[in-house]
Amino acid sequence: MKQILSIAFLLTACASVAQFCNTSGNVIIYANYDGGAITINVDQDIPNLHIGVCTYEDCAVTITGPFAGNVTEVLYAGYQGNNDNCNTGNTSTAINAPSGVATSVLFAPPSVLPDTDGYGSIICAYSCGTGNQGGCNTAEQVVAYFLNQFGGNLYYYYTQYNCWAGSTLSVSQGGNCCPGVQPQVPVTSIQVNTSTGCTGSCFTFNSTTSGDATQWSWQFPGGSVNTSSLEDPGEVCFDQPGSYTVSLSASNALGSSTASVLIEVLSCDVPGCMYPQAVNFNPEATVDDLSCSFLCTDNCPGDFDANGIIGVSDLLIFISIFGTTCPN
Repeated sequence: MKQILSIAFLLTACASVAQFCNTSGNVIIYANYDGGAITINVDQDIPNLHIGVCTYEDCAVTITGPFAGNVTEVLYAGYQGNNDNCNTGNTSTAINAPSGVATSVLFAPPSVLPDTDGYGSIICAYSCGTGNQGGCNTAEQVVAYFLNQFGGNLYYYYTQYNCWAGSTLSVSQGGNCCPGVQPQVPVTSIQVNTSTGCTGSCFTFNSTTSGDATQWSWQFPGGSVNTSSLEDPGEVCFDQPGSYTVSLSASNALGSSTASVLIEVLSCDVPGCMYPQAVNFNPEATVDDLSCSFLCTDNCPGDFDANGIIGVSDLLIFISIFGTTCPN
């Protein structure tokens, strides 16, 4: 009974370790320090599967399993030290994959995610933890690098310090952590309060970009400001009529994307009184609407309705009697 309970406990513990970061993901990553030899058994039907491997010492990678044909790319990125400390006979890194699979072995490529706790090039990783990694990369750096190379989403990440001494790891076993929030290339979008206005109008612009943008570059041709590096530049005014394309490029260490919006500035008519002597003079008016009124302080011959103001009502009275015969 004790043995049965021990086995049950072991199975439960193993099951609890497995983590799948995104069940619709198509990227799996393996990382350690000691290298060695690893066989990846693709026992799940995942279309367009990409596999990334990162070690400090040399590593032999073999892809097998019933769905190995789904693998489209295997990429190794690491230091490739020449120490056979796993006693597997590997003194160089090699990938054995089905025909048609793209394979690459890269020596310490630059990291795409700056991190003071990790190295500046992709050389090794051995922990799901945070903090200083003793010269290796953080898990976030490794994941960011491979997602930047592959695109897609992380299915799982598996890491350990010690050798893969001929280990066979099945895809169905999953990984042991999902490092942080996976950084993505920004998907740029712009919000503007309105797309049309009259000459002199001001438009309010905001970035609604998704992803982890760290830099913004706005272009406002013909605007009261030409450029801005603020995430939300606020109001920009346009004094001349026309069509203007406002663009925003948002970027981070992984890349950038650009979006644009078209605004229309119209030459609008502003009705109002255009006579400066009038009591209701409108300096913004562009078309006189015959609403002008003039204040009379003395006897005013044009004030037909005797209200002290010469206005439209007086003109209507004048028109009503204009051309009539005067009484004797």
